[in-house]
Amino acid sequence: MIVTEDQVKFGELIGLDLKVKSIGVAKAMIDDAIDYQFYQFNDLKQPTLKQIELAQKFGHDISIVSRRVGDAIINDLMTQLNHSSINKHRLERDVVVTNIHDPINQKFVISSIKEDGTVFFRGGNGSKAWARSLVRADN
Repeated sequence: MIVTEDQVKFGELIGLDLKVKSIGVAKAMIDDAIDYQFYQFNDLKQPTLKQIELAQKFGHDISIVSRRVGDAIINDLMTQLNHSSINKHRLERDVVVTNIHDPINQKFVISSIKEDGTVFFRGGNGSKAWARSLVRADN
């Protein structure tokens, strides 16, 4: 979800350009500004090399942002992958799926899907997986 015009105006009040940023990235930027400007905390840390390499695979350079902003960008990328998988595999309630990481191809029935792409399974006592790890069992 992208920030609203009111949220962009709020960012401008504290010197941040939040235009076309996701809510998660905008919040990370605001939290960084608070840490840096208000608390004068200078070490916001860098994203890990693994995060930088992953983001580069999707066309994002996070090497110059803080660790918190890098985390938010990676989270957005993973959510996008989840949504792509939901659409591609037509994942929805009552669909039977398997997890691509499960060597025994156990079948699960989808109970619900959260906005971030977390898929919960019926009768699984809280069993869940990311949508990006699932395929329809009938494929």
